[in-house]
Formats: sequence, C-alpha cells, structure tokens
Amino acid sequence: MDNISLSQLASISDLQRDYASLVEKVKKLAQPLFLLRRNQPEAVLISVPVYEELIEKGRLYEEKLAQEAIVEFEKDRKTGKLFLGTKGSDLFKFEKKLA
Repeated sequence: MDNISLSQLASISDLQRDYASLVEKVKKLAQPLFLLRRNQPEAVLISVPVYEELIEKGRLYEEKLAQEAIVEFEKDRKTGKLFLGTKGSDLFKFEKKLA
C-alpha cells in the first residue's frame, strides 16, 4: 500500500455511515478507496470502470502468457526437446531414448 493518500482511506464504520458519499467519491476520483478496520486494511472499494479495466488487463496478460507458451512449445517441438506421445507405453520409449 505505497503512495496512498489519506483521501483514499476510510474506516468500515465510515462506509456504514456514509455509503453513498464514499461510493460517489470512488466514482468521481476513479481511484480505489481502502477500507480499514482497526487501522488495518480490510477491503478495497473500486468503481465499475476501474474493475472492468483490471479484468481486461488480467485477460490480456493471460493471453500474452498463453501466446508465449505456444511460441516456446513450437520452439521445443522443432528442436526435438518436446516429447509427443499418444499412449502410456510411449513414455517408456522416450525414457529409453534419454538413457
């Protein structure tokens, strides 16, 4: 929780007392609101657009990792580092090749 301003902090009791105002603040500032219980982080309140942006960034990151894995798979397949078998007994053949 580095670089968080005091305006981004609220207690759980503040949220219970003034829910509408805090939600409007989150929407207006497009920044997360860190909810504290006994001065310890308990939860984070974010706007729907910020949430959707985070979900999309996560999806794009996973897609990038999948693409990198495919490239690595193809590279390993072309260099013979990858074993492709269709049945369990193929593993024993591959094991003998390694020995």
